[in-house]
Amino acid sequence: MIKVPLSWLKEYIDITWTPEQLAAGLTLRGLEVESLIRIGAGWDKVVVGQVLSVEKHPNADKLVVLQATDGQQQYQIVTGAWNLQEGDKFPMALPGAKLIDGHKLVDEKAAGKRSGDLLSGDLPYFTVKGGKLRGLDSQAVAVAHLELGISEAFDGIVVLGPVAPVGAPLQEVLGDTILDIDLSPNLGRALSMIGIAREVSAMTGVPYYMPRIAVLEEGPSVAKKIKVEIEATDLCSRFSMMVIEGVKIGPSPEWMQRYLRAADQPVINNIVDITNYVMLELGQPLHAYDYDDIHGKQLIIRRAKAGEKVETIDHVDHTLNPNVLLVADAERGVCLAGVMGGADSEIKDTTVNVALEGANWNAFNIRKTAREMFDKVSEAAKRFERTVDIELTTVAIRRAIQLMQQYAGGRIAKGIVDVYPAPHSHKVLEFPLTEIRRVLGIEIPTKKVVEMLAALEFDVARVRTDGTYQFGQDDNPTIIVVSEEHSLRDGNTLMVRVPSYRNDVTIVADLVEEVARMYGYDKIPESPLRGELPPQFTNYAILVDEQVRTILTGCGLSEVITYPIVSLDDLKKLHRAVSGADAPSLHWSNPNQLMKLANPLSTEYEYMRPTLISSMLKTLSENRRFIEQVEIFEIGQVYLKREGELLPEERRTLALAITGPRLPLSRYNPNLKEAERLDFFDLKGVVEELLRRLDIPAKQITYEPLTPSDSPLLHPGRAAGVYLRQNGQKLKLGVVGEVHPLVVEAFDLPAERVAIAELDLAAVPALMQREIYQTVTRLPVTTQDLAVIVDDDTPAGGIQQLIRETGGNLLTDVTLFDLYRGKPIPEGKKSLAYRLTFQPLEKTLTEDEVTKLREKIEKRLTREVGATFRG
Repeated sequence: MIKVPLSWLKEYIDITWTPEQLAAGLTLRGLEVESLIRIGAGWDKVVVGQVLSVEKHPNADKLVVLQATDGQQQYQIVTGAWNLQEGDKFPMALPGAKLIDGHKLVDEKAAGKRSGDLLSGDLPYFTVKGGKLRGLDSQAVAVAHLELGISEAFDGIVVLGPVAPVGAPLQEVLGDTILDIDLSPNLGRALSMIGIAREVSAMTGVPYYMPRIAVLEEGPSVAKKIKVEIEATDLCSRFSMMVIEGVKIGPSPEWMQRYLRAADQPVINNIVDITNYVMLELGQPLHAYDYDDIHGKQLIIRRAKAGEKVETIDHVDHTLNPNVLLVADAERGVCLAGVMGGADSEIKDTTVNVALEGANWNAFNIRKTAREMFDKVSEAAKRFERTVDIELTTVAIRRAIQLMQQYAGGRIAKGIVDVYPAPHSHKVLEFPLTEIRRVLGIEIPTKKVVEMLAALEFDVARVRTDGTYQFGQDDNPTIIVVSEEHSLRDGNTLMVRVPSYRNDVTIVADLVEEVARMYGYDKIPESPLRGELPPQFTNYAILVDEQVRTILTGCGLSEVITYPIVSLDDLKKLHRAVSGADAPSLHWSNPNQLMKLANPLSTEYEYMRPTLISSMLKTLSENRRFIEQVEIFEIGQVYLKREGELLPEERRTLALAITGPRLPLSRYNPNLKEAERLDFFDLKGVVEELLRRLDIPAKQITYEPLTPSDSPLLHPGRAAGVYLRQNGQKLKLGVVGEVHPLVVEAFDLPAERVAIAELDLAAVPALMQREIYQTVTRLPVTTQDLAVIVDDDTPAGGIQQLIRETGGNLLTDVTLFDLYRGKPIPEGKKSLAYRLTFQPLEKTLTEDEVTKLREKIEKRLTREVGATFRG
């Protein structure tokens, strides 16, 4: 956001357009003018008055009595402001004038009834009337800035310049129109009067003018006055400085104060006001130091030390970390680089010598520092975080030094300190004009394109048929390599050199955008889209995600969406059960194996998640405080670091988690504490139903026990790996199990069973069977029950898988329906009862055929798992 007074803008360009035309034109070109603020529209009966005499009020120590004139009539004014002297000109409100009630505003602010800017929101007004103050007539009002609505200043009367005509309406003297412009983050170049003037010039064809700079350097060499060293060259690309000695601190000139206030900037003193004025004029933030407070007469641009402290000019102490960039002298930090100056070296009423800094800082570092340390970003930081033209530092310093000498006196040291480790080199872009037609859908003559780019100060050269091009008056043409995408010798390609102030232009699309906005978006005709739609290909990953959501919600689970960025503390909780030198290591237990963000929002969110489990357990914990039964799932990416690769492996993953009573509270289940709890088998059933509904053949799925070394965050003996057997290979799809009690405790969950599963969704589309349609058989179904006695540690799923494989296509279903331990079953054994369903397709099965299949199954079970059978 920037407020642009047209009176100030006219210092640099002759404006012939009306404010409304100007606002509309800028908005169409990407600089959104939110409103036109008319300064002085309500100043009826406010004129320029002149003080004839000033006397103390005989009945009040804090009041003065002014005799003033509007050139035709003399008025007596009683006021509490003491800043007027005989001969001063000031705004004088005559009876009937309507002014903002400054006293009421200040009182409301003090009482906490009004927050933010005083001049925002509904404003109270009063009408000037003649009356008596402490026994004396007061026939008019001497007006303060706040009462006019031009700034929040209320400690004195506005003093006008000597050229203001006495008796003239104040609107003719101070009236103005202000463009209130809202700028997107890529428009940092427009955060100045020159930046706006440049845009207006390109839009209207009227040239703009840079301020004339002429500096008289009479003092000793600046190299003898100050030394500068840049240690953090990655965060400071240029640092320039000049010194002026013997200045006199005082108020800045009235015209400068008026411009600053109109632009919503505070007025402080001549030196500080000049730095702010030049920042708003040219776009380069400056910082002025009290030269005598710089220890060692040396400045070092370095990273802060951990725990180092700096008091800023708002008199707040800050404890710094090594991510903060400092300007330091020989003993301590004197400035938070690009953000805010230090109190130890600020300009004071006693300042005599000034060191003036102009620098170029790393935008990302400035943004991070400013937003971490301050509630409100400073005007300087607002510009630096959007990038500033690196070529402006010396121009802005010389402009400010010129004004300081003019309005504060002093002697300027000769020369300028300019530490510039890597001078800027202009980017040159190859611009095929066919891109304009492709992107905008219109033809624009080449001459017009060149004119529009040149108006924005882009250097443009046309490629010659011999493959060379030349900018401006360069003596030697540049030889270029012919692009493979298009021929540079076809006469339709320009070489464009980007000016230093356009840090946002990096690719050809940016040039097309510049052409479009200068041509006028309103001039681009609307046309319906035409052409054939490209063939649409099925994205099976999306289809699988949707199927999974449908299936799991049908199973009673609720979907959650968690942040893909997690804290290291939450990941460490997952291996709370891991201890000892020989303990297994999780693939995320080492921070070096994790993907860490370069600029995390906070320590709570700094690592890309390598698993969904930590987020699921955290979500369970938060919901379990309010809900007894929690059943959730999430589909999301996990990020696994790849050795030698910058970017991680992104794996599409499904996680499920359940905990709480198996049945909710009801008249049939009145006591939740005694109710059966959800466990491993409940979640395994959900996983089986999911895989079945996804058409993954049950014959190919096996569940194998996991050891603590396989998955230490799961409960030993209550965890299984989910495997797929296909083409003689075994593929791991994921895990399902109950969470280890120590991990449950770490996530502040109730001391009860928590079941969780994590499956690789990326592998699912390739595993799903294609839809096969077959006739429904009319032949009868044959069922047989098979009771198998095996060792107690033999998994039921493994036996079920062996039965499926051996039964072949005729065996259509195998269901475990009974588990028994006890007499007459031997100790250490268990009995598993399966129901086998045989479904023929072509002819009815004979009893002999079924018996042979059953015997084949029994022989394999005996051979592979040592099974015996009950009659």
